[in-house]
Amino acid sequence: MPTPTIDVAQKLAQMRRDYGVGLARELADLAVWAQQQDSANASVDDWQQIRDRLHKLAGGASTFGYLEIGNSCRASERELDAMLCGRAPVDYASVIARVAALPDLLGDDDPAEAEAAAVTEPQPGVVEAHEPLIYILEDEPETGAQLIRILESFDYRAEMFDDGQMLRAACRRQRPDALILDLHFADASEIGGLAVGEAIQAEMDKPLPLFATEQSSEFAMQLRAVRAGVVGFMAQPLEPVRVAGLLESHMRAHRATPLRVLMVDDDQAMLDYHRLVLESAGFTVKTLSAPEQTLAVMEHFSPDVLVLDVRMPRCSGPELAQMVRYHARWLQMPIMYLSATEDANAQLEAMTKAGDDFLIKPITPNAFVAAVQARARRARELSAALSRDSLTGLLKHADIKERVASAMSQARRRGEPIALVMLDIDFFKRVNDTYGHLVGDEVIRALANLLRRRLRTSDLLGRYGGEEFVVALPGCSEAKAVEIIDELRESFAEFTFNAAGESFTSSFSAGVKVPGENDDLQALIAAADACLYAAKNAGRNRVVGHSAISA
Repeated sequence: MPTPTIDVAQKLAQMRRDYGVGLARELADLAVWAQQQDSANASVDDWQQIRDRLHKLAGGASTFGYLEIGNSCRASERELDAMLCGRAPVDYASVIARVAALPDLLGDDDPAEAEAAAVTEPQPGVVEAHEPLIYILEDEPETGAQLIRILESFDYRAEMFDDGQMLRAACRRQRPDALILDLHFADASEIGGLAVGEAIQAEMDKPLPLFATEQSSEFAMQLRAVRAGVVGFMAQPLEPVRVAGLLESHMRAHRATPLRVLMVDDDQAMLDYHRLVLESAGFTVKTLSAPEQTLAVMEHFSPDVLVLDVRMPRCSGPELAQMVRYHARWLQMPIMYLSATEDANAQLEAMTKAGDDFLIKPITPNAFVAAVQARARRARELSAALSRDSLTGLLKHADIKERVASAMSQARRRGEPIALVMLDIDFFKRVNDTYGHLVGDEVIRALANLLRRRLRTSDLLGRYGGEEFVVALPGCSEAKAVEIIDELRESFAEFTFNAAGESFTSSFSAGVKVPGENDDLQALIAAADACLYAAKNAGRNRVVGHSAISA
């Protein structure tokens, strides 16, 4: 994905200029207010409103490079807060004087200097979804051709090279997603495969994952492989299921959906600024200036992390965080506070009320991206560990049902179809009885990998139990779903499995149903299951839609 350094810097600079125009108006308005104040007659509500305006300015001005103004507003906010909370004697005169002097600081600040220091390129938070490109270095044509067939059957793009220099040149032209190297490869210059990999790594801005088709028993060679970036070895003879499983375990990031962040702040300029920073790093971001909309937006957006301002009108960040935690679905989602307050007690109090992290404005783009990224990634990893089946990496029984129910509701609201598919591996008990459960597990993993590789990231996949799977295809009619699953059925039937010196193939049967107007989840599953059993009774290794058995 091309780095957007110039565009991001230009957009941030324009935001700073626009903010400066609004800042001048706000400071002038505050100065007029200060000049008109009689500190003896001003109400507590008036001072609370001024404190909130100063808090907003402290974060915004500092973020956009007006550091003197930000520091002065922060000092005034702290002083006012202490008076209003009874921690200091009431003496509003000094606050009035400082507020009246704020416009004079506008010419002292140089946001261009802060801009140069703060606008550093955020590191990409996710990898753009695409079909991974794998380069193969192999001097044995038959082995290379076999690898290409295996990879393409799982929808990887693959190219083979029998010359190290040509491979290096190809990597310079287009960075692959991984390399597969023959460790004992030797070209005309007698440079081994691992040496080619080392040379390519030296030319990369970030390391590539390397795989090797042979594993040396020598400690020195293994250590060299680790240092070169070899993450896995493909044992000979090459078996499609094991090769795909090894690649899949290291390449899932290529199909990961972007990390999702929901930000709630009453300062629209701050929302726009941080949204640009996160989106330039690959996040999907939604912003809200109205806290009361948070739960409704979360329901359909499903954020990986929630970022809240601490002090907002009508509802504070900690109060909103507590409301979010009332809902079991959001108990594990990280909540981060982003605020201009430097009061340690206020930070501690906020953290004890449902928060996981506290970031202080101003924060540099890189630091902000890194903090949000770390929380969001860990949240996804934890969610996957709890909700996904350890053998296949697909959603577990209860979790796939919950996701399908949510997808059905969403499809109804949008007036769109959604197809539910029940799949079952044919004669699976015979596989277990003949070849053992470990081989049976390989067959299950092979089907799971095929489904994951060939279906869309928006499709829902789950292991319903044993050798049975559930697939939900949003936006698909029954006829289209039958066509898609039938193509997968044909691909799966071509896989060859090896056990105890024998080779065998497997197949699956499937039933497809699109929910009717009154179908709930249980009725939909039962109907798709009936179609599956119709497929079994018709001879297996086929896909049956509900219209075929209801005609």
